[in-house]
Amino acid sequence: MKPADRHQRVAEEIQRVVAEVLNREIKDYDLSMVTVTRCDLARDYSEATIRYSVLGDEPARTTCAAHLAKIAGFVQKRVAGEIKLYRVPRLRFEFDPSLDDSMKLEQLFNRIARERRDDQQ
Repeated sequence: MKPADRHQRVAEEIQRVVAEVLNREIKDYDLSMVTVTRCDLARDYSEATIRYSVLGDEPARTTCAAHLAKIAGFVQKRVAGEIKLYRVPRLRFEFDPSLDDSMKLEQLFNRIARERRDDQQ
């Protein structure tokens, strides 16, 4: 087994556990629309950056970021309980704009398609 394979599997497992904790154990309305998109794990396992997206406008994102920062320690303890590692990484949450970007692209493509249909008629 390659070390890179293990590293990737650990990152995926951390992502799964964090998503599960947020969906099942955290009863906070502000976090109900959070989707964990990715986990970037440091090579030395000291830190894991949890990328997330959330539906809503900028104030909703700000509120969500504040709540995630508050519960990071709790979620980290749950990760430590679920995954047996020598060093449990410190969790850091970071907004992932890729979902918003893909939605903007889809809207742009739809607009282009509508304009082409209108031009053909």
